[in-house]
Formats: sequence, C-alpha cells, structure tokens
Amino acid sequence: MKTENLEIPEGLKNKYIDEGITELNPPQEQAVDKGLMDGDDLIVASPTASGKTFIAELGISKKAVEQGKTAIYIVPLKALASEKYEDFTERYEDLDVKMSIGNSDDAGEYLDTADIVIVTSEKMDSMLRHNPSWIHNIGLVVVDEIHLLTSENRGPTLEVTLTRLRELLDFQLLGLSATISNASEMAEWLDCSLVSSDYRPVDLKHGVYWNQEVEFYSGDEKVESKSELDTPEGWSTGTEMKEKKDQASESEIEKVEYGEDHGTENILKDTLEQDKQAITFCNSRKGSEKESDRAAKITEEDLSREEKKDLEEYSEDILNALGSPTSQCKRLAKNVAKGAAFHHAGLVSQQRKAVEEAFKEGLIRNISATPTLAAGINLPAFRVIIRDLKRYTGDGMDFIPVLEYEQMTGRAGRPKYDNEGQAISIAKQPGMKQEILERYILGEAERIQSKLNVEPVLRMHTLALIASKFCSSMEELLEFYSETFYAHQFGDMSSVEEKIRKVVDTLDSYDFVDAEAFEATKIGRKVSDLYIDPDSAHLILKGLERAEGSETRDISYLFMLSRTSELTPKLRVKDKEWDEYEKMLMDAEPYLLEEVPQEWDVEYETFMNCMKTAMMMNSWISEMEEEEIMNEFGIAPGGIRAKMQNADWLLYSSKELARMKGLEVDSDLEKLRIRLKHGIDEELLSLVKYDQIGRVRARKLYDYGIRNKRDIKEVNFEKLKKLIGKKTAGLLKEQVGEENYFDRENIMDYFD
Repeated sequence: MKTENLEIPEGLKNKYIDEGITELNPPQEQAVDKGLMDGDDLIVASPTASGKTFIAELGISKKAVEQGKTAIYIVPLKALASEKYEDFTERYEDLDVKMSIGNSDDAGEYLDTADIVIVTSEKMDSMLRHNPSWIHNIGLVVVDEIHLLTSENRGPTLEVTLTRLRELLDFQLLGLSATISNASEMAEWLDCSLVSSDYRPVDLKHGVYWNQEVEFYSGDEKVESKSELDTPEGWSTGTEMKEKKDQASESEIEKVEYGEDHGTENILKDTLEQDKQAITFCNSRKGSEKESDRAAKITEEDLSREEKKDLEEYSEDILNALGSPTSQCKRLAKNVAKGAAFHHAGLVSQQRKAVEEAFKEGLIRNISATPTLAAGINLPAFRVIIRDLKRYTGDGMDFIPVLEYEQMTGRAGRPKYDNEGQAISIAKQPGMKQEILERYILGEAERIQSKLNVEPVLRMHTLALIASKFCSSMEELLEFYSETFYAHQFGDMSSVEEKIRKVVDTLDSYDFVDAEAFEATKIGRKVSDLYIDPDSAHLILKGLERAEGSETRDISYLFMLSRTSELTPKLRVKDKEWDEYEKMLMDAEPYLLEEVPQEWDVEYETFMNCMKTAMMMNSWISEMEEEEIMNEFGIAPGGIRAKMQNADWLLYSSKELARMKGLEVDSDLEKLRIRLKHGIDEELLSLVKYDQIGRVRARKLYDYGIRNKRDIKEVNFEKLKKLIGKKTAGLLKEQVGEENYFDRENIMDYFD
C-alpha cells in the first residue's frame, strides 16, 4: 500500500513521504487492512525493527491529529519513555508531547492539553487512582512491549491497568509485541484483531560459534514455521518440529580464525574487519566489564586519530559523571576512549546515555551488556554476540528464556545500514551447538502467562480499586478480577478469590479499609495515592508512632525504610560478615522502631540483610566515597542512586502519613530526605539548597569555613572560584543576591 493512499492529514502524509516512507511494509499494511485507521483494536506481533512504532504513529495521526483525542503511549521502562519522548517531540513539532514517569503524588493535571502522553505502566496506574479529568479524552492507548505481561515485576500492574482502562473508557487499543507463541490468546482476552507477521526489514542469520567456526542457520525457516505451523492452541506438533529441524539442517560455515582463545574476541575482530559494530551480551555485570576490557584492546587499533579525539570527550563525561570518580567510572572511561564500553544497571544515567550516543555515532565499536539493554532503548548493531545463554537463578545455572534470546537477537541488523543482521551464540562445548539450535534457533518463545496471582500485587491493586470507588462491594471486586488476563487464561478463579478475601481482611486490620462498608478509610486512600505497598505503609505507620515518643537516631528511620518491599532486593549479608552485622544490629536495637526477632526465628536473616541495607544508606549520608561504598557493600553507583530514589519517595510518603496521623516527626524526616538525596552529613544542609552545590562542593565550602549565606557573600570571588570553579562560583554569588557582582558587559564570559 502506498503512503499517499492513506486517509491521514495531508501535512503528516507529506512529512512521511518526504522522510522516504512511501510504501507500507507487510505488518503495517496488514494493520491497515484489519482496521487500524477505522479505530479497531489490534495486537501487533512482529519482530524487533519491523515497523511497529509507525503503526502506532498512524493511529496517533487519526486520533490525536484528526480527532483531537489524547493518545497514551505506555512503555515498560523510563529509559524507553525518554527515548520515545525525544523521538516524538522532534518528529511531531506541532503536537503537544508530554512525558510522565516520576513518583510524584499527582493526577497529572499538567497533561490536560497534551496530544501524546508517554508514561510507564506504573505511572498510568498511579494517575488512574487520582481519576484526573483529562483521561476521559483518551482516544488511543498504545502498549509497547505488551508481551511483558509475563514479567513478574511489571506484568501485574500492566494487566490491572489495562483491565481498568477498558472498563472505564472507550478507546482504540494497540498492543505492540515481539513474536510470541500465544499472541492469539492475548488478542482474544483484549477482544483485538491479531496482526502477526514475520517481516524484518533486515534479514537475520542465527549462528553458533565453536572452535573458530560459525555455523549459520537461516532465520527464515524458523520464522515462517511460526505462522504456518502453529496449531490453534499455539503449539507445534512433533511432526512439524521435525520438518523445522530438517529445514534448518542446511547451514553454512564461516571460518573465524584470528588466533584468539575467546570466541567473542575472534568474532569481534571479524566484525571490525567488515567495518561493523557489535553488541556482546553477558549474564552478569562483572562479566560485561571483563568482556569490555578484552574488547577495548581490539577496538583501539580500529580507531582513527579523529575518532579517538571525539571519544576522549565522551570518556571525560563518563569519568566526571559523579562527584568523585570510582574505579568503575575510570574503567568505563578508559575503555570508551579505546572504542569499547560496558552497559548495565550499575551505571548512572549520564554514563549510560553517553555510551549509547557514542555507539549510535559509530565511535564505540562494541558494547558488552547485560540483557537489560535488549529490553530497553533502540540500539541496533550489525552483530549480536551472545556469550552466555545461562545465568545463575538461585538454584544454579539455568538456560535463559527463548523470549529473552529473541529480544537480544532482535538487536542484530541496522535498517538503512545493513543488508542482514547476524546473531551469534557462543557454544561452550561441542554438544552445546545442537542444544542452541533446538532450544533457541528453532525454539518457540514461551507462552505469555499472567503473574497476577501474587498476594503483594493483589494487596496494592485491591486497595486502589476500593479507594477509587471503582469497586464498591466484594462482588464487584471479584467481577473486576474475573476480567483480567489471569482469569481468561486459567478460568478457575477460586484460588484468587480466596486470596482477594484474605487481602481485604488484611487491609481492614491495617485500618486502610472498612470491610463492612467496603470503602477505604482516609488514610487508606492516601496510601493508595502514594503508590506504595500497603504492607510498607503499615510498617511505616507503626514505626512513626513508636518514634514520636522515643529517642531516635538516623539508623531508626533508615532501618525502617530498609524493611519495606520498595527497597527489595536487600543487600545480602555474607557468611564472613555475619558476626560484624550481628553486632551492628545489637548496637542499633535500642533505637529501632520494631522488635528484633530471636536468632533462631525465620525473620532474623531478613533483619540482618535489612541492617546491611540500612548501613549502606548510613554510609551514603555520612559522605563515604562511592568507591568505598562499592567495595564495602558490593553496590555500584547506579544501584546506590536507584535505592536512594526509592528511599526518597518512601520518606515523602512517611511525611504525608505522619501529617495525617498528627505525628511530630516531620523535621527529622525532611532532614533525612535531603541528606539521602545529596549524600551529606547534617552540617551541610544549609549549603546544598543552592543550585549546583552537591555533596562534593558543599564539603569543600564547609571545610574552608563557608557555611551559610553570609559566608558566601563575604568570601572573595577568587577564593570561591578556586574552590568550586568559575561558573559555579558566579552562580552561587548570584543566588545570595549579588547579581551585580560581575561587570555586566562581561558577565556571560563566566558562563561560556
């Protein structure tokens, strides 16, 4: 189908044609044929980079541009939300594009003028609890990566949010998914038409490396068999699987001989020989860092002088992303300067963005990453090298899911740059070649299964349904859950019903719900609005009530925070650390806001892990260097910041709950919140309120004797400049009222 024949606003049509989109590809054409432009609901199941986002954009062109409705774009990750926001803002200059992904306790009223709203499923769920007026103008809901319904972490919230939206509003639904075996089941639950396609703009070849050889199998046979051989239930028969194996028996072997023992190094050298880039997936952060070290020795030789100069700038940004560089910062910066990088959740966002940008520009030749990169931003490469197909699960090493394999291999092949993409898995032993072929290259992705039947999840969402008066009786509550994907999949709701009744009784015992009247209490409504686990809220309230009349320390509140589900996973106390942390727990016990269990109790180990987590936070606010925290607690800067963000929201929630209960602990909580945000001792509180003054600069100022507004005014500018730099010194002087401090003609020189 030609783009010029689409019934969309002429301005957008011409824009697409100018961008080179003159004809729809197969899944896009199929979506139009199945009613996309008529407002019909669709599930689109097709491989990565097959043009699913443009299908959503065509829906947006009808609903937001032509009909004036609000389009909601739901994504699973904040990083993906930021990427979509940047893309849409740049592409649709005439539309009001907004993003909402934070923890703020609001209804998103600032979104009432937006044409496109990009949100995470958690944020959408949170805003629904506030019932803002603008949601009634929603005409389109796009759910990106809808197959993540199967995720234990994000799936239940997405499932409940979709169920609630469908009962509350009338809108067009577009679910975008990777190719999965039971997409038809998901489409049936949502009453959608299914668009299923194997189309990829760039051919994908799957290969297995062993002993300096890569045996490639065509991706076409695998993908075609998915659509042609699926039974109505979504499973292939034994005979059909044999046919698929026979098809794949035809393969081609390429020699990859560069004299290295490590397969990843051989493949990387071969990739550079072809003037291409690669992403190497590893099963752990440490593994990705070590792999990056090896890659850097190879990529460095491939760089031109100009590229090395450009990479130095990225390297500097990465090195100085924190107040004081850690060994991880130095390691990454060193590798980036050589054209290689690692990418995992232990990096701070500034570092991850620098790596991604340098890779997109072609400067970084190889990224060694954990699988989280595959589920995040759009970062394709010619080759994907899968070093590890197993990872530690708690019960030993086990194979990763097929769906995860397909997410990773989907990054292979760059549209507009490559004619094909290559996904190469490393066999660790000869017999593993056949295992990889059968399990992954020929294997079907796992069925998407609901993860709703878990009590903590039911607890949070049940309170929200009652607090928002969406359900005003037990019958209505059970009826709501009967409309979920879980009910559609498993039919028998008896086990869930039992849990729901138990959850309501628990909420009643917490005084968050009046079970007899079947309505939320005032405090229960606030807990729901704050979007925290009711168990965490109950624990916090009990702790704050005890704190009001007790002698408290920092550890009192830090330990309280560490006990919440929001700070899971806790830092684990190792056997060799047990005595040390047991003594810390004993020393802290008089100031803790709950009783410590006996050593033989099941909960005791949990308390020990909470103690370690609390001590990590205590080290942060005691201004321990991040390098020391990494070594002492085994948590990287990215992990520290993630924990601190959650702790910040819990402290805000604690303040709100304390206020409602009339508890006099507000001052202690606010001080601690500021200290956790900046990682400072209490004596620096008066300095970090100024813009651009964080933990490092505040400490420099304080130690020099500059401790308040008067000191800042009185200090000589030249001395201040030496302490914190010219730009920051000028900004600080302005903030204390010395706006005429600079020569007005030369003031901008200080901000060049």
